[in-house]
This record gives sequence, structure tokens and C-alpha cells, in this order.
Amino acid sequence: MTDFEGDVLFTDTNDGGVITVEDGLILCDKTFKTAVYLSLFGGNFEDDGVTDKGKAFWGNLIGAENTKMVSKFQNIICSFPMTTKNLKLAEDAACSDLQWLIDDGIADEVTVKGKIKDVKNADFEINALKSGENILSTTYGVEWEAMSNGL
Repeated sequence: MTDFEGDVLFTDTNDGGVITVEDGLILCDKTFKTAVYLSLFGGNFEDDGVTDKGKAFWGNLIGAENTKMVSKFQNIICSFPMTTKNLKLAEDAACSDLQWLIDDGIADEVTVKGKIKDVKNADFEINALKSGENILSTTYGVEWEAMSNGL
């Protein structure tokens, strides 16, 4: 058995995450970017995480309570029109989805800042701090799905 090489590296694209293959090998992520990506865009986008409507991610049936995946963030960008108010809701939902970083002692603080780019697109900058040092800084450009679906 070899040393743990991290999670499979997901790279954000306009239509979702993709794995990266170099020289026939799947690249791994030794940071928290893939875990953050899955926290924001994983699970079932129809699951708002507020009530049990039978829409939960299937993996939640087998996991421990503290490992259940709910993407409140993804639900908001897929269900609500992009407005300044809903941008704030999406920021708050992303913070909620990433609370596990704080709960597990990985970070002391997680911040999310959204910025509307145009009628269908927004950027979300994610920063995580531990002992005053930035341990993660990444930006996800998202197509606000509700706008694409005519909501």
C-alpha cells in the first residue's frame, strides 16, 4: 500500500467538474479544493437540506451523521433567480456547506464572497484560514442554473 495521495482532483468547468489525466494517470489533490468542490456541488441539487423530501444524496444513507452531503449552495443556484438577495443566500449556503472545515478543526474561519458577472454568471471566492494563514483560496465561476432554465 502506498502513501495517501489525496482525493481525485476535480477541475471546475462551465458544465461541472472533470477529473484530470496526465500521462495516463488520474491526478490527485493534496489540498482541500476537491472536498470543497464536492461540498458545494455534490449531493442532489434538489435537496435543500432543510426538510427531508426524499431528495437526499444516496450516499447519505450509508454515511455517519457528520459526513452527510447536502449542497444548499447548489440548490439555491439551481432553484432561485439570480438577484442580489439570492447572491447573499448563496454565500450563506456555501458557508453552511463548508462548516465541516471548521467543525473538523481544519480551518478557523471560512469566508465566501459572491460577485455577479452578468445575467447568468457569478463568481464565488472561497477562503479558509487556520491560525491566521490562508490554507485555501479558490474561486468558482458558476452559471446560475435557474437563469439558464428560465426561472
